[in-house]
Amino acid sequence: MKTLVNRLRSGGSKNLLIIGDVMLDVYHFGSVSRISPEAPVPVLLEEREEWSLGGAANVAANCQHIGCNVTLIGVIGHSDREGAKFVELLNEIQISSQGIVRSTHRCTTAKKRFLAKSHQMLRMDAEVTRPLTDEESVEVKRRIADHMIPGSMVLVSDYAKGVISSSLIHYICCLARERACTVLADPKGPNFSKYEGVTFLKPNLKEFKQIVAYFNLPADRSVEENGREICHMLKLEGFIVTEGERGISYITPHEYMFSPAFKREVYDLTGAGDTVIAFLALGLANQFTMEDCLRLANCAASVAISHVKTYAVSLDELIDREAEPTEKIYHDWAALKIELDWLRADGKRVVFTNGCFDIVHPGHIHVLKEAKKQGDILVVALNTDSSIQRLKGADRPVNVLADRATVIAAIGGVDFVVSFDQDTPHTLISYLKPDVIVKGGDYKREAVVGYDIVTSYGGTVHIVDLVQGVSTTRVINKVSQSPKNNRYQQGVEEV
Repeated sequence: MKTLVNRLRSGGSKNLLIIGDVMLDVYHFGSVSRISPEAPVPVLLEEREEWSLGGAANVAANCQHIGCNVTLIGVIGHSDREGAKFVELLNEIQISSQGIVRSTHRCTTAKKRFLAKSHQMLRMDAEVTRPLTDEESVEVKRRIADHMIPGSMVLVSDYAKGVISSSLIHYICCLARERACTVLADPKGPNFSKYEGVTFLKPNLKEFKQIVAYFNLPADRSVEENGREICHMLKLEGFIVTEGERGISYITPHEYMFSPAFKREVYDLTGAGDTVIAFLALGLANQFTMEDCLRLANCAASVAISHVKTYAVSLDELIDREAEPTEKIYHDWAALKIELDWLRADGKRVVFTNGCFDIVHPGHIHVLKEAKKQGDILVVALNTDSSIQRLKGADRPVNVLADRATVIAAIGGVDFVVSFDQDTPHTLISYLKPDVIVKGGDYKREAVVGYDIVTSYGGTVHIVDLVQGVSTTRVINKVSQSPKNNRYQQGVEEV
């Protein structure tokens, strides 16, 4: 994944025109401690309200966040509160509202969710789903013509709220052919024949089954078989089916490809489809193979669903999500410094902590978690085996460096693991020049190794209180004093 992300970064910004149903996602967060006396329903005590861009606007937010030049075309209410908030959110992420048509005949589509902790209790929608008026339709087409740059990617994000009609799809496809643009559409029923002529169609599995039923195709046939037939019927170059936790299928009249999903804990599926189409578009715009496009989209979706609310996924998170723990381990200081310098150039704050981490216990986890809070990138430096022997004696470490590094690299929040053979990390700190040094214990900052280095260029030292009652030495002593362990040792000696 790191190679794909580096290719995206080196490819420069791409022009994306996003057309569709824009909306505002509203979140009412609160707590529940009682049942209403008026009806057998919980009473939600509201604690805060949050807003996010939804629908086609969430696609735009995802694309903008990963470095695309985004133009968004959609329709909102003329003067409602939700419309004003929608434009405010667009401005915050520097997407122009010039493509947004204001209607006096419809409200701004808003999905209002009520949550206790992360549990969604209720959703209430405000929307108008009838087709655009002739006047509104003409205005939308005018703005599409003004903003469709030759050779760009065009995304059609249809949520069946009345903006994406058959005539508008036809207009988009004709203009796209004239200007050599690729059209990627995210469909919504009930009329699936209107997507004839788009380059790629991306339904989810539920929508795919609806398309199969719409065209009276055999429901017992495979995704591949029905997909091929639909490609012919709608004159598609490719058919992309997102299948939830399974992954993504890609079908053309002559090819089938499946990309498995990245397994991640699910917190909220809101906006996951928007993330997928955004990253598919980015991959296609950079002329990636379809295999790489699907892998990119799958990885991005795994990040999106691990967050509550709609979420704009960053390129950095893709690397972190797919990376094997061993990929975070660097024994070559120069190679690590190159990575850190590149991250600093992108505005990242580098945090450094060090230790033996021989037998990992809750105290270590506490220090690492607190260290991560001090910046963006956490580097953990481990003493080599010979360094530990000099410091703690010939019977240490219990675990060799390779094992210790693998364990630390697998801990969430750790970005890089590096080793040093000296008694202290002073030389390594001088070489890497972190922004923050974190040390666990009862230290004065001035006594921490590297304090003189990091403060000389404006960096800081942060001290974390240790968790009382836990240490590697205590764990080792407890194991060695165990009667069961003594019996085992006697048995070995007798044998």
